[in-house]
This record gives sequence, structure tokens and C-alpha cells, in this order.
Amino acid sequence: MTRVHAYILGASGFGGGELLRLLAGHPAVAAIRATSKENADVPFWKVHPHLRGLVEGRFDSEPDWHWLTDSQQPVVFSVLDDQELARQLPALEKRWAELGLSERLVLVDLSPDFRLDHPGRYAATHGRSHPVPDMLERFVYGLPEWRRDKLQGAKRIANPGCFATAVQLALLPVASTPGLGMIAATAVTGSSGSGALPGEVTHHPTRAHDFRAYRALQHPQESEMDVMLVAHKASRHRLTFVPHSAPLVRGIFATVQFEWPENAGGVSVESLSAIYRRYYETSPFVRVVEGTPRLASVVGSNFVDVAVATRGRTVAVMVALDNLVKGMSGQAVQNLNLALGLPEDTALRQAACYPC
Repeated sequence: MTRVHAYILGASGFGGGELLRLLAGHPAVAAIRATSKENADVPFWKVHPHLRGLVEGRFDSEPDWHWLTDSQQPVVFSVLDDQELARQLPALEKRWAELGLSERLVLVDLSPDFRLDHPGRYAATHGRSHPVPDMLERFVYGLPEWRRDKLQGAKRIANPGCFATAVQLALLPVASTPGLGMIAATAVTGSSGSGALPGEVTHHPTRAHDFRAYRALQHPQESEMDVMLVAHKASRHRLTFVPHSAPLVRGIFATVQFEWPENAGGVSVESLSAIYRRYYETSPFVRVVEGTPRLASVVGSNFVDVAVATRGRTVAVMVALDNLVKGMSGQAVQNLNLALGLPEDTALRQAACYPC
């Protein structure tokens, strides 16, 4: 098996902690290093206490790229803030080329920097121009259930957003169906989706007994969803998305509703569930379930539970996933597995913690 040396950039947040946890149990990963400017020389476990005695090491203030040069397979995961990797990438690519790393190195970016492949769409979505627009086309969008073939052997991968992952998995099996019309997506997320630093929407006293919508019809991950629909030549559709903040720590529960077109034939729970099962039969982490998905069945795992409901031509597709695993770091490891030609579920076939 290929021996991997992995560097995690900006690993002091929840996503970085999950990468450390998952990579520590990966049979192909020989060694891991991680950076955090604010926690330089601090042991991993002092920032991520659940890793005490399991993942040895201290945070570097800056990456030591020479460390990767002797690796059979160098890998970099970036969990840096928005636009930070994009601003650094030209200099990084130059340095990697000087060290003979560039052609061998697999880079998986967990930020929104390279998820959209057109600079105009990026600017319209984020309200600012992209720092390196000419580099957008180098990245493969890393939703395995959609882009599996392109991810195999990929060197530069843009990990999807957590909301985008949930909504796209709800829509992929029917995305090519003409005339879905208005597609109304809502999703409820836990506080860990806002990062490790406390803020107004994550501070416990203001969140524990509250429920609110935020960035309604303005969330940037809606663009990722729309790109997928356009790529499937979805016609006469209009997607709307409203996220909600709930008193949870982990998890996303998304509901996507639309009208089944008259010219597409009749629809029932049984017929639609069969479509979803056929579509996902080669996807190891998507489970089509009866009734309703439950967050408690997926939190802590890379699994996604999907269920459908119908009334007449009205369809509701429900999706439950862990925002930090399948919605972030677990999916990044899944993408790495595909890029390296490893079984897609390597180091990821772990059950949820139930009850959670």
C-alpha cells in the first residue's frame, strides 16, 4: 500500500481535529504533521483533548515542506480560512515545484476557495473577486457520489460545503429530470458548523434553547448546488435555500421539496426510493432508509441517510449527515482515497455513536 505523509494546514479547528482523528487510523498514512500559528509547539491533544494518547505531535507554526520530499505520497489538507490558501497558493506551488513535490502532491482544500469553477460566479457568490482566478480550473469538485471518475488520480481537490453536500445528495438521482420547477431546500445544522471560536450563533447561552434561520436565500453554498443542477442540464428549475441554526453540536438535517413533473410519469415512495437505491448502489456511504433519517444514526460517521416522502406529485427528500465528517473531514479523506486509488471507504467504515 502507498505510504502517505500528510500535512494539515490550519488544524486547530474542529475540522482539523477530525482530520487528525481519521488519518491516525488510516492504514496508508505513515506520518502526520499539522500547523497552527496560534498554537505553535502545543501538543495536538491540548487543543483536541479526545486525541490524548492517540495522536502524537505538536503544531508547527509554519509547514516544513522538506519533510514531504522523501514521502512516497505527499498529501496536504488545507483547513485555512476563506481566501487564505488561494492567496498563498502561487507561492506554494512554486515552492513545491522547486522541491520536486508539485506533480506528486495531492492537495485537498476544505475551504470555499476553489469550489466554484468560474471567477464570475465566485465573485457574484462571495461579493469579492477571486485572488487567483486562473487556478480555479485546476481543482476537481470533490463530491464523490457525483464526480467519482474525475476524482480518481486527481491532484487538486476542492472539498464541498456541508450544506451543499446534503442538498446535492438529495437531488443527484433526479437532477436530470426536466421540469422540477421550484426546488425548495432547507437545512438545520449544529453549532460546530460555525467553527471552534465562540460567536453569537455558537455561544451556548444564546443557542441552547433557540432556533433561527440565517443567511436565508443568500447562503454561498447555494451556488454549489446550482452548479450541479446546471451540469445535469436541469431545465426550468429554480433552487432556493434557507439554512437554520439549531441547538445541536453536530449534524445536518436537510429537506428538499419539489413537484414531480406530470410528463415524468407517476411517483410514489416505492418508485422514488427505487430510483435512489439504484443511483447510490455503488456509493458506500449513502443509505436509503424508510420513514425519516435520524441524526443520531449518522453523527460521528461518514454515512448519509436519505429518505423520500410523496403526496400526489409533491416530493420531499430528507437527508441526515454529520457536518464535520461527511460534510467536511470525512469527505476529504474519502476524496483522498479516490485520488490514490484506494478503496473509497478506507478508514471511514465506522458506525455512528448511538445514542449520541
